[in-house]
Amino acid sequence: MIKLLPLKKYLDGKGVFLYFNGRISHDLLVQLGDTLKQELKTEDVESQTILKVFSMFIEQMQNVIHYSTSDKTIVTHDPAGLHVGVLAVGYDGNYYFVASGNTVATAEVSRIREKLEKISSMDKEELKAYYKEMRKKDSPLDAKGAGLGFIEMARKADKPLEFEFSELNDRESFFSLITLINRG
Repeated sequence: MIKLLPLKKYLDGKGVFLYFNGRISHDLLVQLGDTLKQELKTEDVESQTILKVFSMFIEQMQNVIHYSTSDKTIVTHDPAGLHVGVLAVGYDGNYYFVASGNTVATAEVSRIREKLEKISSMDKEELKAYYKEMRKKDSPLDAKGAGLGFIEMARKADKPLEFEFSELNDRESFFSLITLINRG
């Protein structure tokens, strides 16, 4: 039998106040988003900070919904299906963090890493210009989004994006992403 108290104590000790692991749908995204906003309002967090944390949460959850390659993906009436991911929101010192993880195709890792390294090397002005440049480009017909999510997160984050890839097998890798926002 699993013992949940050690997990709860671990998450509490890491400042995590919202955690989810499992299949993610648009409806669940909305419900968790409402829970997150209520939690932050209860803590009397400034509205600008709530907006930043919420925005990071939405972007990261959408990344899981759109790009997870988990074998546990199941098809529903939604063409995106339900995709498996993990998400944690909490605080560490002077920062709130929004952390997400999901499987991606190992063949895509170098492309994603290259994009994130480029974005992470830019200052706020460079990110603003790059965002405008990318908005003007046409998205491929098979694209699931405009490809602006990482740029948008980097623009709103108060520290560079943190990311990591861990190879699971020859087909899939686990992608972790963390964004940090000043607690104000």
